[in-house]
This record gives sequence, structure tokens and C-alpha cells, in this order.
Amino acid sequence: MSEAIQPSPVPFYTVLVIYLGIMAFIGWYASRKTKSLGDFFVLSGKAGVLVSGIAYFSTQFSMGTFLGTPGTIFGVGYAGMAISVPGAVFCMILPALLIGRKLVTLGHEYGFLTMADYLTDRYHSRSMSGVLGVMMLFFLIPMMGAQIIGAGVIVHVFTGLPEWVGVVGMGIIVILYCMSGGMKGAMMTDVIQGSLMMGTAVITFIVSVKMGGGFHNINSTLQSMNESYLTFPGANGYMPWAYYVSNIVLWSFFTMGQPHLFTKFFTMKDHKTMFKAILLGTGGMFLSATLIEWAGVNGIASIQNIEKADQIVPMILQRGLNPFLASLFIAGIVAAGMSTIDGILVTTTGAVTRDIYQKIVNKKATDDSVMKLSKVVTILIGLVVILFGVFQPGSIFEINLFAFSGMAVFVVPILFGMYWKRSTAWGAIASVAVGVAALLSFTLVPQLKELAHGFHALFPATILGAVTMVIVSRLTQAPPQETIDRHFKLLKKVSAR
Repeated sequence: MSEAIQPSPVPFYTVLVIYLGIMAFIGWYASRKTKSLGDFFVLSGKAGVLVSGIAYFSTQFSMGTFLGTPGTIFGVGYAGMAISVPGAVFCMILPALLIGRKLVTLGHEYGFLTMADYLTDRYHSRSMSGVLGVMMLFFLIPMMGAQIIGAGVIVHVFTGLPEWVGVVGMGIIVILYCMSGGMKGAMMTDVIQGSLMMGTAVITFIVSVKMGGGFHNINSTLQSMNESYLTFPGANGYMPWAYYVSNIVLWSFFTMGQPHLFTKFFTMKDHKTMFKAILLGTGGMFLSATLIEWAGVNGIASIQNIEKADQIVPMILQRGLNPFLASLFIAGIVAAGMSTIDGILVTTTGAVTRDIYQKIVNKKATDDSVMKLSKVVTILIGLVVILFGVFQPGSIFEINLFAFSGMAVFVVPILFGMYWKRSTAWGAIASVAVGVAALLSFTLVPQLKELAHGFHALFPATILGAVTMVIVSRLTQAPPQETIDRHFKLLKKVSAR
């Protein structure tokens, strides 16, 4: 018989209403300070260390980090902590070293607001805007849907209400503050949400250790239950070396292909701000990921016969704290989903209004008209995300991984665009097409999956995409020399500093 969570609706509603009310107020306040398209999409490149560091890691972390991953680890043991902890250490460092410093400079020099702004300018092709815009709609709407599904799960667990209530409620709040305040509203709320996430990770870990009777007792219990909980590759051989390496690379190197994280570099004030933000953000990510995932391991020793593994963190908090404190830190999990949705929602809105509408459909559209359209598009995309969350086509982890992997193929045109002058627009577009096709093939076709030898499908997909980039670029016309000079001469100055 499963150990069901007993709903605590009054404390939960009280805390959640206050929390969501604060988020809505911030959106209203941000709207009063949002005066231009640059403010709406990238805060006009004025974000400081605290906002930049916390906003980056809070956007990177999601419902998967606080629900799906601990739930997976609950069935694996210590080896499961390799799912994201090593990647959390490098997921801000590697992008900053490889592309971050250059993006800060390019963004300030040429007024780039989105990933498509950079790719379109670098490859001297408006087609890049269309390709990226379509890809973002296809992959990022599911990513937002995964977060909103988590909100539904939490509301159902703590109140007994249907999951769609949580899905709709969270969706409406996020739409409101993103529609009104854009990136300013998103990043201001990210600071609160990121801080709350760290607090949730710390408290959940402490409570889990106390519930388990201390580290020695927890480890003794795990050993008596199943020794594989204490060793690699974990229970059921979940974490073989190839999958371990895949997770480190997936959650660190491939974050460069995520538009909502890529755009964060355009918001940063300068290079010094970026490097300080890296230290702050990396510390926050490592601390939060380590403790919340470790709590999933500790929970094995104290909570058995759980109904759904994704409930492990809510159960630890509810059993170890009074209802109001438990609800407060449960709001930290809601914050993880909201902070991911808001960054993606603003970025996806930019893909539709700037990358597709202003650059392809109506090239004469003014910034003011795009600003107004952005608010409407934010509502429409938000409604689609809510419907996605209501119908729930898959698990949080599966949807999140699918979306992240799909956008990750843009690592190839981004890196080649910065480091190889000969790369062309057709090469970039072909690399994305081949990368997505290979990703789906190596995921869905058993024979091809075996050829990956246990590595994630994104690995062979990226290799094939890179090879395609080189071949097609060699066969097609390079961008004008003026375009190459605009990018590489400026980047050469950056590298020399």
C-alpha cells in the first residue's frame, strides 16, 4: 500500500496566493520600467551581477531539477546524483568561456536582442530567423509545458484538486508578468525564485538527513536494502559510464544551444559582470543540485512504498516541517518551474515577433508595433502551453529532455559561426536539419540506438551536424567579407583584451 500524502490545502493556498501575488506585483512594476524593445527582451544590456547570476541558474533549473530528478534518484541511489550535479558545475562556465564574452560584446555593439539576431547577422541570411523561430515553437513550447505539468502535480498532491487547476493557475500568472514586464519582469522574479530554490534545496536536504537518522544510519539502511544504492552504476545498473559522461556533457556544453540561456548574455552589463555572475550562478547551481538530489537518496531510507517517485521531495517537506513552512518551500519548487517558463516565454515571443514577423513577414514593422504584438503573442503562446499542460502528452523528464536536446543542435552553427570564417548560411541550416533528423533517428530506431553505444543520441547527431556544416559550407558561397569583418575583427579585439 502506498504512503499517500495528506493534503494541507489551507496553508498551501495561503502561501501560494501570497507568493503569486508578489510575482504579479513585480510584473506590474516591471511594466512601468519597460520603455523599449531592448528593455522588453534583454533589459537593454544593463543587468548586474546578482540579477545575471541568479537569473541564469534559475532559468536553467526547472521542475525536473526539483521533482523529476530526485524522483529518478529515489530508485537509483548515489549514482543517480550524476544525472545533473557534474553538469551543474560547468553549465555556466563552458558557455561563458566559449561564447559568453563574445556575445556580451556583440550584443552591446550591434544591439542584438535574440539568438536569431546573432545568427541572422553572422550568416547574412534572414532564413536563419525563420528556421530558429520554427524550431523554438516546436521544442520550447513542450519545455514550458513540462514545467507547468509539475505545477499541476504539486497542486493535486497538496490540495486534492485536479492537476489542471495548478496548470491553469500557474500559466495565467506567468503570462501576466511576462506580458507586462518582458525580460525585466522575468529576471526580477528570477532573483526571488532562484533564492527560494536554494532555500528549498538546503532545507529539504537537512530535513531528509534528520528523517533518516543521520548519515551513518541512512547509509547503513541503504546497504541493508540494496548495496547497489551506494555504488556505481546504481540500482538496476542505471548509470553506466557512457550515460554518466553523456549527462555531464549534455547539461553543460549543450546549454549553449538553448535560446533562453543564450539570450541571458545579451542582458549582462559588461565582461566583469559576466565573470562575477558565473561564480555566483555556478555556486548556486552546484549547491542546489547537489543538496536536492542528495535528498532524493536520503529519502530512500525513510520513505517506502511511495505512490509516485516524483512526490519524494514534497513528502519529505510535508512530513518534516509544519504545514506553513512545508508550503513555503514547496513554493520554491513552483518557482523552479516558473523561472524556466518566464525566460523561455519571453524568448519564444521574441522568436515570433522579431525573428519571424519583423524580419520576414513585415520588414517595415516598427519597434513600437512589435512591442504591442509581443504582448498579444505572449498570451497566445501561454494559452498553448496551458493546453499542453492540461493534456500532458508525457512525463516531465521525457518532455524536458526532448525539448532540450532538440534546441541543442544549434550548438553547431553557433560555434562554427564564431570560430570558422568559412561557415555559411546553407551550411548552418543543413547542419540543423541533419542534426534534428539524426537526433530523432538515434532515439527512435533501435538499430541506430545501438550504434550510439550507450551515449545520448545528441552525440552522434552533433557529429553528423558538424560534418554537414563543413561539407555544405565548402560547397556554398560564404557571407560577404564585410559581414565576416564585422564579427571577427570585433571578436579578435575581445580575445586580445
